[in-house]
Amino acid sequence: MESRLVEKFKQELLREGKSPLTIEAYETDVEQFQDWLQGTLGYETETITETDVREYRQYLNLQKKLKPTSINRKLKSVVLFQRFLVKEGICKEEIQLQKVLLKYTVDLDREIKVVEKHDMYRLKRTIESENNKRDICIYYLLFGTGIRVSELVSIETTDDLYLTGRNGKNNYSYVLIRNGKGNKSRKVNLNAAAINAIKEYLAVRPNTGSNKLLIGQRGPLTRLAINKILDKYSRKAQLEQKVNPHSARHTFCTQLIKSGVDPKTVCLLSGHSSIDIVYRFYVSSNAEDKQRAVDSLQI
Repeated sequence: MESRLVEKFKQELLREGKSPLTIEAYETDVEQFQDWLQGTLGYETETITETDVREYRQYLNLQKKLKPTSINRKLKSVVLFQRFLVKEGICKEEIQLQKVLLKYTVDLDREIKVVEKHDMYRLKRTIESENNKRDICIYYLLFGTGIRVSELVSIETTDDLYLTGRNGKNNYSYVLIRNGKGNKSRKVNLNAAAINAIKEYLAVRPNTGSNKLLIGQRGPLTRLAINKILDKYSRKAQLEQKVNPHSARHTFCTQLIKSGVDPKTVCLLSGHSSIDIVYRFYVSSNAEDKQRAVDSLQI
């Protein structure tokens, strides 16, 4: 299958407002499928049939032994590409996604990783003992808002932060996420600890030509830089498991759910695409919850 079609597909996704990371993921999934299809058939083809996708599903499940969520994500990419081929007149009929997805009831390995309260304290104490105002700000933004690392590094000082002394009932401080997942924007409220951390960092933030909030020695911090910072403090805090932005996000959502916040509010704050995802990831019990439940039985 010619690379020109994949390139044209990418341009279509770009016009639809998909993020560069999303487009990259689609491209990788499609190219992996193309390699498999050519290897299986023994020749190149521009068409994709429902049978092809079903066979690829079997290959991913039985030979590659991928998790159901990973398999279905790859299949969605292929089906989206096939629909593009229909528009181009290369394929005749669109493949129905629900007909080719891997059906499963429970992903036995699917348990979100959260940072336990004790480890959060050790991590926070380690960061604060270094007194690096920027890194303290990073901690409170990640654990206090649940934002994605891509959203964190995109925050700008003048346009995205609204900090107030809270004079008035509805005068809330918030951070504006302009390009969240799915190219959606949202406001995420800030609590007093996060507000204080941001203000203290802004007081010492280097003056550069960039408007990005988080600045390092070489300019605005990247996703990789944030992960390296958390890795460093995880080691210094002697944590068994390194903390990363994703585990901070899961911790944020889990704490809200366990404190009684309704899933719709959690969905709005975190930028999850649906309440169903919040229920599936955070409302359902983890292994520890399930063990406590059976330990409490009087039998």
